[in-house]
Amino acid sequence: MNALRHLSALPRIDGPALARGSAMLALAVGAGVWAALLLAPAPKSLPPTLDTSAAAGHDTGAVARWFGGGALRVRVAVLGLISSEDGRGAALLAINGGTPQAYRTGQVLAPGVSLAAVAADAVSIDQDGMVERVAVPSRPGSVVQGFIPVSGAATKP
Repeated sequence: MNALRHLSALPRIDGPALARGSAMLALAVGAGVWAALLLAPAPKSLPPTLDTSAAAGHDTGAVARWFGGGALRVRVAVLGLISSEDGRGAALLAINGGTPQAYRTGQVLAPGVSLAAVAADAVSIDQDGMVERVAVPSRPGSVVQGFIPVSGAATKP
C-alpha cells in the first residue's frame, strides 16, 4: 500500500503539453539554423586549393611531349566553305564527329586548334603550331552553274 502512495505522488505527464513544447523547441532550432545560414557572411574568394580558374591557364603540352605523348589530334570534317582570294572566309566544319558549325578564319575550333585559312577546295587547320590542310570531299554528280543538284532529276531540262 505504501508503494501506491508514492506512485500517486509523482507528477502526471500531460501529452498535449509535451507535444506543444517539443514542436516549439523544433521550430526555434530550425529558425536559428536557417538564420545562421542566411545571415552568414559570404567568402570573398575561394582558397587557392579550390580555385579552378588558376589551373585552367596552364599549358600542359610541354609536359605531355616530355612523357612521349603529344596532344590528341582533333578530327575535322569539311562540309562546306566560302572562300576569298586572300585566304579568309568561312567554313562549315564538324569537329570530332559533332554537329556541323560555321567557323571564320582565325576562330578557335577546340583548345589549341584554330582555322588558319580557307581556300577554294580545302581549309588549313592550325593545331598546336602544326598547319594541316583538310580537303573538301568530292561530290558525285554534275555541277550546274556553281550549284550541286540534290537529285539526278534536277539536271534534266
